[in-house]
Amino acid sequence: MPEINDKPSQCVSVIGNCLSDEERAKLIANLHRVLVWVGVKVPEECRIDQKTLDEEMERHHQTERDLPPEIHMHKTENEAEVDLNHIIWRLINESEITEEERLQIEELIDLLQKEEKLDEDKLREQKMTREQAKKLFNETAGVIRALLDLKDLLKKKERSDEVHEQIRHKVFDAKRWNDFMEKVKNE
Repeated sequence: MPEINDKPSQCVSVIGNCLSDEERAKLIANLHRVLVWVGVKVPEECRIDQKTLDEEMERHHQTERDLPPEIHMHKTENEAEVDLNHIIWRLINESEITEEERLQIEELIDLLQKEEKLDEDKLREQKMTREQAKKLFNETAGVIRALLDLKDLLKKKERSDEVHEQIRHKVFDAKRWNDFMEKVKNE
């Protein structure tokens, strides 16, 4: 995520370059558009607040060993780094998603939702230049894209389980029908 300082130094020095309240409102409204993610790339990496990551790990009863290899703890003092594009690409190309991976996806979704909310709050409240705001908007839209991709992965897994169950029922019904036909022939 971009580094947006709490200090309005750049805005004070160039008043004409500061994000106006109207522009701020438009950017926030655009983040809530249904198709905000169209044409947006998933960020290569995403920095997650270390405290948020620790809270999520505790909530999901996980340790650092339970995290996927794409999450790098303590990259800096206050942040962890997620190779977001890599983890999504790896999971999309998996033929089956394990239960462990499903739990990791759910945790990552929770983390990204919190990060997206934090970024939206920054956009809503912090003084920043138009360039900083646009960069934050684009990165937040990329996080939304990643969230949608991860949620789709979970839905595909659920649909896959439903399809397998339907196939099992059809096979069972066919076997029952064949058994019935054999009984009718033999009588």
